[in-house]
Amino acid sequence: MKKIFIFILAAMAVVSVTACGEKPVNHENGSSVTEVSENAIPEKNYLVLVNRTHKLPDNYEKSIEIVEGKNFFNGSFRVEKETYEHFQQLREKMQLQELQIEIKRAYLDAGEQQDLIEEYEKEYGEEYAYNYQGEPNYSENQTGLGIDLALFFAGEKIETDKELLQMEGILKEIHSVMADYGFILRYPEEKVQETDFMYQPWHIRYVGEKAAKEIYEKGITLEEYLSGE
Repeated sequence: MKKIFIFILAAMAVVSVTACGEKPVNHENGSSVTEVSENAIPEKNYLVLVNRTHKLPDNYEKSIEIVEGKNFFNGSFRVEKETYEHFQQLREKMQLQELQIEIKRAYLDAGEQQDLIEEYEKEYGEEYAYNYQGEPNYSENQTGLGIDLALFFAGEKIETDKELLQMEGILKEIHSVMADYGFILRYPEEKVQETDFMYQPWHIRYVGEKAAKEIYEKGITLEEYLSGE
């Protein structure tokens, strides 16, 4: 009998040691608790939402592959790899219509975004800069998925905001086909309240073909799409 009692105690000890290796349990609801490291790299997400109230996820930039390129004007830019591949397809499509589109600006890090804000403030004023640019870490420019377009039309380079606004008709031709390549117009004219940014016909955003087509067909914003509206 004594030997049986000792065997039971030993078995209980083994079970106790095994339990120590399991995930901690939240005793309030019985659910497992998993600690997430602050340095964890998020999964690649082409629907990531970054705006005035949604901060760029921590370590997001480690989840994407940034490539470098040069435009027709010999200007350098950086952009997320898949975004650039789809942009090149869109670019070829527009060339068939005798319109050359280029990337003026895409990925910017936090420091470069701050420099851009200061550049806008100097050229256009503080109010304009606020309406068109997000603060560092709250700017879509840091995702590498947003692209500011430039045009080469009738032998001329067109890249400033004022110049591009005068080419709205041509830009709308791009808007009408770019969903097939995974792009949306990020800040539509009639959706300022939803995006909290002014209309920017030159700023397109890669979200993938499925989402782009749904957003275009419904005439909604990325914010509305992600909220299920």
